[in-house]
Amino acid sequence: MNVSWRSLYSTVRTYDLVVLVSLLWFMVQFLRFVFPPLFETFQAIYNVSNTQTGILFTAMMLAYSTVQFPAGMLGDRIGRSFVILLGATVFAFAALLAAASPSFAVVLIAAIMIGLGTGPHKAVAIPLLSSQYPDRTGRALGVMDTIGQLGGMTAPLAVAGILAITVWQGVFVLGATVTAILILLFLLRVRNDDELMARGSAGAVEGAADGEDVSYLAVFRNRSLLLFMVVTMLFTFAWNGLSSFFPLFLATEKGLDGEVSGILYSLLFAASVSQTVTGDLSDRMGRLRVSSLLFAAMFLGITTLVVAESLPVLVVTTVVVGAGFHGFRPVRDSYLMDVIPESIGGGTLGVIRTGMTGVGALAPAFVGYISDVVGFVTAFAVIAGVSAVAGLIVVLLR
Repeated sequence: MNVSWRSLYSTVRTYDLVVLVSLLWFMVQFLRFVFPPLFETFQAIYNVSNTQTGILFTAMMLAYSTVQFPAGMLGDRIGRSFVILLGATVFAFAALLAAASPSFAVVLIAAIMIGLGTGPHKAVAIPLLSSQYPDRTGRALGVMDTIGQLGGMTAPLAVAGILAITVWQGVFVLGATVTAILILLFLLRVRNDDELMARGSAGAVEGAADGEDVSYLAVFRNRSLLLFMVVTMLFTFAWNGLSSFFPLFLATEKGLDGEVSGILYSLLFAASVSQTVTGDLSDRMGRLRVSSLLFAAMFLGITTLVVAESLPVLVVTTVVVGAGFHGFRPVRDSYLMDVIPESIGGGTLGVIRTGMTGVGALAPAFVGYISDVVGFVTAFAVIAGVSAVAGLIVVLLR
């Protein structure tokens, strides 16, 4: 019995960092994707349009994008654990600001602050977990991504549940409270660990000392990397456009009530379980081959969503679309790790993530505007076209 308890304690102590980092990533996704299910509420309370709610989400995503590369650099200088704590503190405070907001303008400011606070997390969490679990990096990152996507899945359910019993501000109070508890637990875990509180990996510096060309400009002379970076931008644009207005699309174009729309929105995120399967398939079948299949699923799925009328078809198609989008993420990251030199992987990833999140941040405002002018059917048809172009580039790369 004592041996069993010691074994359990050893396992918990080994993976507690993964769990805490993953739960904070859960809250990042929760607070980012809690906004779309509230768009109808904001429109009713503040008398704002699809374009204005889209601008809110775009502003948050732009803020999220701008801190990617600076956060990675800051993590290298002052410690990645510190940057995670700093970011979490900012988005917890911003959630409280959203809960106390008297106007849509203050909600907008709070959304931008949530973007700034949530942006640093993954940029520093990936190298932090990679350095702590060098032999189990894939497993650690897979756990973080899967738990994080559950945050997006939980957001609409939380909105529906809280709106049924109280006001919408309760969603943000809940988010701030849970985040504060996780901040405390993470601080207790890392405060006495010199390695976790130390400056980030010096891999790039070592590479430079060995005479290796670690110029960011040099690595982007790789045509395959440049083309794949375009693919990541188009992918992120398509996903942000789809996920921002999916509940409103279902309510407006398909006539579903808010509860059913919320369930399907959660189902879109539940399909993130596909990540473990597609990552493994890409190891055996090749990154680009699997990517081609996933973009085909995205295009065909979104096209079917536009024309489908029955609820069973919408349910199945939502799963297909979600599996396509979520399934591409581990394949994308694996391909990037294959082509980026290890010594400048963090900085190069920061640049790529800045580009893809920056372009992706434009999607909500774009889709909101198109939907106001000509409707959601056209807006979602454009998203399908964007995914098709990305898929064609992948075929070209093959």
